[in-house]
Amino acid sequence: MDAAEMVQSPNSLPSEQAGADWLLPKPRHPYYVVAPRYVRTSAGIKVLHLLCHALNRAGERAYLITHPYYLPQYATHPELITPILTKATVEHDFAAGLAPIVVYPETVRGNPFKAPFVVRYVLNFLGLLGGDTQYGEDEFCIAYSETLARSIRASRLTLFVPASDPRIFTPVPERERRGTCFYAGKYKYHHGGELFDITRDSTEITRDFSDSPTQPEIAELFRRSELFYCYENTALAIEALLCGCPVVFLPNPYFDRVIGADEHGWDGIAWGTDPSEIDRAKRTVHLARDHFLHHFDVFHDALGQFISLTQSEAAGRKYVEPVVVPYLNHVNPLLKIAGLIEIVRSIYRDKGAAETASLLIRRVRRRGMSFLP
Repeated sequence: MDAAEMVQSPNSLPSEQAGADWLLPKPRHPYYVVAPRYVRTSAGIKVLHLLCHALNRAGERAYLITHPYYLPQYATHPELITPILTKATVEHDFAAGLAPIVVYPETVRGNPFKAPFVVRYVLNFLGLLGGDTQYGEDEFCIAYSETLARSIRASRLTLFVPASDPRIFTPVPERERRGTCFYAGKYKYHHGGELFDITRDSTEITRDFSDSPTQPEIAELFRRSELFYCYENTALAIEALLCGCPVVFLPNPYFDRVIGADEHGWDGIAWGTDPSEIDRAKRTVHLARDHFLHHFDVFHDALGQFISLTQSEAAGRKYVEPVVVPYLNHVNPLLKIAGLIEIVRSIYRDKGAAETASLLIRRVRRRGMSFLP
């Protein structure tokens, strides 16, 4: 479908008011999605940004609140429709009596922005990465997967966002596969876990280091590897399956359940290193890609249900005080400096110390101290 087909002519719509409905805005409760700045290597963050993007694509008004604060010009993905919330938007919505639907991930404690209607989006097991372990009865809880939905008291909906790109992660069926690779990001660097002997001779995939592979490089590694060993829940497992590479999950004290087991099934996946499990994963991996692609349609339907339920519930919420996002009123110097530090850290992770220093020197020479945000 091209752009002309997507933008339907008002003359082709049925009612007398169709032209006005097609062009003029309708009063709808807006969505404020709370998320860290966009990071390609974090599945949870990508899901939040894609949710905001999808809501806008669906005709709703959705905005991002970056939390923790990040400089707006560096907080989003330029190809996604994810506008940053502004003070003017908050004031408009409050004056119009449009109670915002504020979506918090499970990592955010409480309701820091004093939202009249809280949607709690549970993207990981409660408490694993911070946040509360119980939620108030007035919160509208949704879950990323059925496994996570069963882990909380009252999930209203499962909203599985397929965040991996099947256009990048593609298989090459005729290629002979040799060697293995593994990922142990949080297990190794956060929990301090010891690697298993089975991955001793494997190629390690890292993220956020100066020498970490790019997405196309990871895809190429998956296309030629015989197995992908995984110490934790990560979207890399999905991306390996999309490339036709069987996945072997390695249970450990920090990893005893697969978040998306209900959604993906077990085709192409072995739980542990039993040879029969690995053989089954190899025999069934060709089925995994179609399972994943099916979830784009599932998400489209679930998003419609999410919009219907949240709009209905927001209509019954009193909006007596505007949401409180302190940096919308005034970004103090400390926040600006913190934002600059985070930018420098990001460049350092991606480019290394020498390139970071070179970029900063060039910027200072070009703009003087006005390079500060």
